[in-house]
Amino acid sequence: MSVHEQVNTFLVEIFGRINRIEQRALAAGLNDEVTIAEIHILEKIGDMECVRMSDIARALDITLATLTIACERLEKKEMIERVRAKHDRRVVLVSLTPKGWAAYHYHQQFHNNLIDSALSGLTDDEQRVLGSALQKIEDFLGTF
Repeated sequence: MSVHEQVNTFLVEIFGRINRIEQRALAAGLNDEVTIAEIHILEKIGDMECVRMSDIARALDITLATLTIACERLEKKEMIERVRAKHDRRVVLVSLTPKGWAAYHYHQQFHNNLIDSALSGLTDDEQRVLGSALQKIEDFLGTF
């Protein structure tokens, strides 16, 4: 198998595997209460704290309409809170509730455990080379 074929196979398969692992972890830890798409919205809200809906949509590269529908579901699940900004009533700010923070931290711990396991068998030099190679791939993918 050529390096080209190996990288292609790896990227396609690893994306699917990580999604399946993440779905199982979410189902086990959060009782199927949150979907992958929803947890990534919670992640952005948690990373940015109290944030504008438009900023979240931009960060996730989704439309504001798509985000609004997802946020309605998350609000019903009592994971987020939306409020209108006092300085401009057109602006909607979103923040995590205690239940949302619990899901956020659970997801963060999942990723920390996943990365720790993936790097555990590598030397420091191998970890640096992997990090550098992945950064170059991310930079390339960011051009699309």
